[in-house]
Amino acid sequence: MGKARLTGIAISAVLLLTSIDVNGQCRYCNTYKDFLEDRWQPLDTVYCKSHSKSHQLWWGGNDYTLTTGDKNTDNLLKKDAFVVMQGDSIYINCRNLRYEKTHFGNGYTKARRIGKRSLLFVNRLIGTEVMNEQVSMGVMFGAIGGMITVSKQNKQQVCYVISKGGDSKGLINIRLIDDDLMKQMIDQHHDLYKEYFEEEDEMKRMLAEHIIPILEKSGLFEQAKPKTE
Repeated sequence: MGKARLTGIAISAVLLLTSIDVNGQCRYCNTYKDFLEDRWQPLDTVYCKSHSKSHQLWWGGNDYTLTTGDKNTDNLLKKDAFVVMQGDSIYINCRNLRYEKTHFGNGYTKARRIGKRSLLFVNRLIGTEVMNEQVSMGVMFGAIGGMITVSKQNKQQVCYVISKGGDSKGLINIRLIDDDLMKQMIDQHHDLYKEYFEEEDEMKRMLAEHIIPILEKSGLFEQAKPKTE
């Protein structure tokens, strides 16, 4: 195989991993309530670009940028939109999501419907405890300490749930799927309850790679699929 052909294949592979040009059905909702009530606004083609490879594992991280080529629409998607759909793919805007008064920053993350009224997404672990650790490491070890903490957070891909809309400022409080919430979600599945707690380490139990296969078996994702005649 010639060098030029190999180079072309390599470039194609990189493009496949880092960006997606979707020409199918594109639409968005401004609020969680609009999403629940199926009130969508149409969009022309949306270009989806991922800035890292974290989405390859449980589609985690707010590393997706959605653009249309129109400046005003792009600004709307960045600041105001709650959710965007491209075909069957759901993207949640992380800009206004909050957990224990901490946030992820700008960017979109992939999500899935779960149950009747909720959206589940995967992202890094945040929260008061994590923020305090990052500050402490920064004070003690400077920029290197802060980088070590951030790297650790990025590896701790956990699950969050959105099940209500924003407050008066548009900020949306999310819930981390921890032991307590997981108990509620698999309450009727004694075998899955046992499987979940077979992992003795609390932090490892909360990781997306442990939780999502169990939720798949529970049927919660299936409940969210529209019925077909």
